[in-house]
Amino acid sequence: MALMKLNRFLNNTPAITGRIRVLIASLLILLTLPSCVSHLIANQMISAPNQSLVGYELSNQFSNFDDGHQGLLEISGVSQSSLNLPTRKVSLSYVDIAAGDYGFSYLTKALMHENGKVRRITTQWQWLDPSCHASSLEENPAGVLVLLHGWGRNKNSLLSYGLSFAQQGYRVIIPNLRGHGDSTGDWVSFGAEEGRDISALMDKLAIEKYDVVGFSLGASAGLHTASLDKRVNQLVVVAPMHSLAQTIPKFARQSPGWLGKIVTRQKEDALALVNDISGYSYAQTSNSLSPARLITKPVLFIYGSIDNMSDFSLNKLLFDQGSKNNKLHRLEGLRHTHVLLHQFELMKPINQWLGLKELPVNGFASSNCTFKQFRT
Repeated sequence: MALMKLNRFLNNTPAITGRIRVLIASLLILLTLPSCVSHLIANQMISAPNQSLVGYELSNQFSNFDDGHQGLLEISGVSQSSLNLPTRKVSLSYVDIAAGDYGFSYLTKALMHENGKVRRITTQWQWLDPSCHASSLEENPAGVLVLLHGWGRNKNSLLSYGLSFAQQGYRVIIPNLRGHGDSTGDWVSFGAEEGRDISALMDKLAIEKYDVVGFSLGASAGLHTASLDKRVNQLVVVAPMHSLAQTIPKFARQSPGWLGKIVTRQKEDALALVNDISGYSYAQTSNSLSPARLITKPVLFIYGSIDNMSDFSLNKLLFDQGSKNNKLHRLEGLRHTHVLLHQFELMKPINQWLGLKELPVNGFASSNCTFKQFRT
């Protein structure tokens, strides 16, 4: 009888995709086997997003947004590559954008609910057709900037940011973090392993000094990178994640009620299995507070006012570590995903922190060149 009800529920819920149906069914069937449920939860939380059900679902949610950036990869001056990092036992793919004027402009606008909260973000980007050659700037007058994406996303999600920074003189490098996109790696951590990966990538690229801007998981990875690599000059941390202990309950609250109860009940058992599954040290990989304490240079922390994944209390806690010249910036009405999407608002505090000029929304391009556009 229970299986018949389960089958009717899954078949009559169009919003549930095939892989999620399998996950839900597996969780329900394993209710009588708590150890199996704990193992399944632990596995899903640290499995590489390019191999896990949760990562698959998240990538589907943002596929239109990320695919819309694909045309930016066609521009002369934007290249893709991959490097094997033997000491890290992973290969990282990345985008490398040369400093230059690409005729790129962008506009993002928040559509608001009556209660003042953001409902969604509309976006519009414009860039030169590949047949138009971008005018060059001096050789990386602003230096090198590394952009780090969030959990379940990929390098494409930051291409519009990359071009914006490249037009202000940066050579911009956007890697796929381990287990994301076409980078290798079976497991992800909450910043420690990713931070060491980025430092090793900079070794391979012979980068002597660089700035870092990270989002969500990438923000946590940025904290770990800056704590261990003295080559990091300026750091911007946007909506950082902190730990599995922090994330699992939030994952539970965003799940259907019955699933949330299972996740909450099995939380401690799942955490205990993480080390055995991944081979990482949980205390090291799932903690943003420790690296924040070690960073002596000022850090800019940015968060959305209604971000339940990276709220004020977490950002204030991290802000209070390290340098007394850290800065905490709040973006009103934005939740976790909206912070990244609202590029127009987010670039303002970042540009100011990095000492860059405020760019106009429109204009960079020669009138002799044609444009390509993307809207969502």
